Amino acid sequence: MKDLKVLCTLVAATMLLGACGNTKETAPTTILTPAETEASREEITEETEETSETTEELTGPVDLTLDNYFDIAPELSEWGMSDEAADIISLVDMDYIESSCEDVFYIEDVSDLASLTYFVNTYPLSRTSDDDHFFINVDLMADIDLSGYSWAPMGLPGTPDHDLAFAGIFIGNGHTITGLTIDNDREDNGFFGDIYNATVCGLYLEDISVSGMGSGVFAGHIEDVRFFDCRATGTLTDSMDIGSLWIFPMIDNEADSRFISCSLDITNSEGYATTEEITENPYADGASNSVLDTFDPDGDGVFEYEADYFEGN
Repeated sequence: MKDLKVLCTLVAATMLLGACGNTKETAPTTILTPAETEASREEITEETEETSETTEELTGPVDLTLDNYFDIAPELSEWGMSDEAADIISLVDMDYIESSCEDVFYIEDVSDLASLTYFVNTYPLSRTSDDDHFFINVDLMADIDLSGYSWAPMGLPGTPDHDLAFAGIFIGNGHTITGLTIDNDREDNGFFGDIYNATVCGLYLEDISVSGMGSGVFAGHIEDVRFFDCRATGTLTDSMDIGSLWIFPMIDNEADSRFISCSLDITNSEGYATTEEITENPYADGASNSVLDTFDPDGDGVFEYEADYFEGN
């Protein structure tokens, strides 16, 4: 009887194990035909190429448009990858730009100024169109120290139709930007490289150093601009043999621009020390108000200018 119970138990266990083992279904094996295999291989190749193209777009200069502007990292733009942007591109804050461009750029620190410079130098909207065009408002809210940075002009000179110029209103509020240093291979450098259809007032530049072919103090190239109560001290290095002390070396339609109640105390590193040598060497386009009636009281190449009113023709 005992043997029968053992036998029954063994049989039951065997049946149970067999049932459990059969619960796992084996997936059917799919065998591709040669044509299907080739099609699959081509699909994988296309996906790989698309991934490669996307990677290339993310590592090379990206053309900025109005549609993609706020989606592209600043360092991937053409200007962001240039040498002149190298020292400031990491300071650019796209969120700040997006929140300010339709209202006012309130400049409170170095990052704000770097962001404004990037926006002016890259935003792909016409400055001269009769319809929708670039025009911004800037309010300098604090003194800014740029010592230690290799800065870039705001507004790129040399572009056709002022395509990347500063256009708008810049209110300095009497605050001082100190230690501005610009030294690159561009022509017509200045705090503003190219400025068009604009008003600048209460902008004080202290201990600046601007160099480059045809470099200027406040701006390199201007058209239809009004400067009020602007001051500058520092050094201007101009590699042109005329060696003059430029406020703005290139000016278009000179009668449309004004320079009122402004002052300079700039060292000309080329050593030109007489008023006559400066005023008798105007810029090639003959712009009569592109140089100031300066004087060198100590004979040491430090030119000074104080005026209550300076106007074009």
